[in-house]
Amino acid sequence: MIDIIRRIAATSGNGEHGETPLQLVEGIVVSSPPNIQIKLKDNDKLIIPSELIQAAEQIHKLGIHTGDQVMVAILQGGQSFFIVDRIVSYGE
Repeated sequence: MIDIIRRIAATSGNGEHGETPLQLVEGIVVSSPPNIQIKLKDNDKLIIPSELIQAAEQIHKLGIHTGDQVMVAILQGGQSFFIVDRIVSYGE
């Protein structure tokens, strides 16, 4: 599964020096910490495991729950995923 994640991230485009650029995508939390898992909006079938996920300290302090929408930065060509923050929608 980790290889699939890396391939998806690697095909998203290449940076100046052959590196995959930082990509921000929406995601949804499918399992709460400590065994957090997220699903990216682009790929409903792929679940990102907790071993590949990091989060901003504010997320850890405030907590994150199943069903929360989050902004995720894909790092290192899909080898790491960083939860930047929860997404709040207005006007829906």
